[in-house]
Amino acid sequence: MRLGLDAGQDTISIAVELNIRGVPIAGEGLVQNGVRATLAPLNKHGLEPCQVGAFGYNPLADKNCNGQLSQIIPLAKEAGCRHIAIGPGNYHPSGFGHYDTRNFQENAIDLYAQSLRPMVELAQKHDVVLTIEAYLKGVVCSADTFKRLHAMIGSDHLRCNIDPSSLYAGLHDFLNPMPLVTRTIADLAQHVGLVHLKEVAVEEGFHLKMSLAPIGSGHTDWAELLACVDPHLPEDSWVIIEHCASPGEASKSVDIITRAAAQAGTVFV
Repeated sequence: MRLGLDAGQDTISIAVELNIRGVPIAGEGLVQNGVRATLAPLNKHGLEPCQVGAFGYNPLADKNCNGQLSQIIPLAKEAGCRHIAIGPGNYHPSGFGHYDTRNFQENAIDLYAQSLRPMVELAQKHDVVLTIEAYLKGVVCSADTFKRLHAMIGSDHLRCNIDPSSLYAGLHDFLNPMPLVTRTIADLAQHVGLVHLKEVAVEEGFHLKMSLAPIGSGHTDWAELLACVDPHLPEDSWVIIEHCASPGEASKSVDIITRAAAQAGTVFV
């Protein structure tokens, strides 16, 4: 396995300090600044791009987004990063922040596939992968909906990120997530793109409040998750720790995940 880290604006310095090999780069930055300028701070420290972020790709709300993604795809190839992470499809322009009830109508996935198909064909031409961030509020909101989309498009240059915490649908998923985790990994075994690691936990209170939390503060069995996904992880993929809010949180998260990998019988290279 290869380990990457996303810790906001301090990602590069924290990755260097913690001896993490991979850091994400933004697709928008590639288009605006070019490959050389985007990679310069990574090259300076011997880092590699683990993912090109294009999470704003949302053709159901932005009819012009195919134009930008068509620019990102060849630049990702030039930058040496095969995985371009895109959104799940959402009629709401926020992409991930809100939802629209039309996301769950039967024809939503057909319309998303119609827009996405030429982008996957372009990705195949440049030998890169579009990997969807499945999300509970989006059109691609489960392993099953991704597999429906994949069947419509019919290319392994379309994959799905493994991030079960984005799919927790109720209290029992938060308190006992491993059945959903293992089921999701098994269902996506032939379609794994990247692995995103973040924690979602329930806060105490009269009403349920579920939100991002530091790794280790929830109920995810990280060793079991890594053991389950390891046999299905493509060689070009990355396991990426996300949403670290501080250097201290990043350091603790890396320690937890590194120990979990050892318990799972695997190592990060």
